[in-house]
Amino acid sequence: MTAECGVILIFDEVMTSRLGPGGYQGVCGVAPDMMSLGKYVGGGLTFGAFGGKAAIMEHFDPSKPGHLSHAGTFNNNVLTMAAAIAGLRDIYTLEKAIAMNEAGNALRTRLNGTLAKHGIAGQITGYGSMMMLHLTDGELTGPTDSAKVSASARGLFHLGMIERGFYVGRRNMMALSLPMGEGEFDGLADAVDDWCRQYKGLFQK
Repeated sequence: MTAECGVILIFDEVMTSRLGPGGYQGVCGVAPDMMSLGKYVGGGLTFGAFGGKAAIMEHFDPSKPGHLSHAGTFNNNVLTMAAAIAGLRDIYTLEKAIAMNEAGNALRTRLNGTLAKHGIAGQITGYGSMMMLHLTDGELTGPTDSAKVSASARGLFHLGMIERGFYVGRRNMMALSLPMGEGEFDGLADAVDDWCRQYKGLFQK
C-alpha cells in the first residue's frame, strides 16, 4: 500500500530488531524502505543508526552535490561501532537470536498458563524475547487497551517480582537477555506462580 501511494515505509526497530536474525521485519515478512536501530546493538554504549534502500541512502552521500547532512550526538563513534560489529558477529549470532526468541515464546506460553491456573484476569502478550503482563482479560488491540490496567496493579506486580528476586519493568514489561537460561526461566515462573497465589483474590476473573 505504501508503494502504491509513493510513501516511504519506515520500521522503528530500535527494540524489535532483537526478535530474529532479520529483526521483526524478517518475522512478519515485510521489507521496509528504511529502518532504525539502537539500544542493545551498541552493547551498552551510545548507539543510534538508520539505513535503507540505496535510492534513499544515496542522498546522504557527502561526495554528491546537494546531499543531505546528518549531524548527531551518536555519529562517528568508532568505539560503539567496534562493539556493535563484534556483538552482532560473535555474540548475538543467528543461532542465538533464534534460540533466545524461541525460549521467550515458550516462557510466555508457560506464564499465561500460570495466570490461567490461578484464574487471574490477565494475559502476557509479546513475541520472542519481549513480553508484557496486562492484568486484564479484555481484548488488547492497541496501546489504549493496555492503558486500561491501573498503575497501582502494575506497581503491585513490579514490586512483588522485586520482592521475589526478579526485576520487571514498572509497566510490567519483561525482556530476556543472552545470559539467561532454564534456571532463570524456572525462577521467574515460580515467582509469578507465588505472586498469583498471594494476590489472586484481587485479580481473579
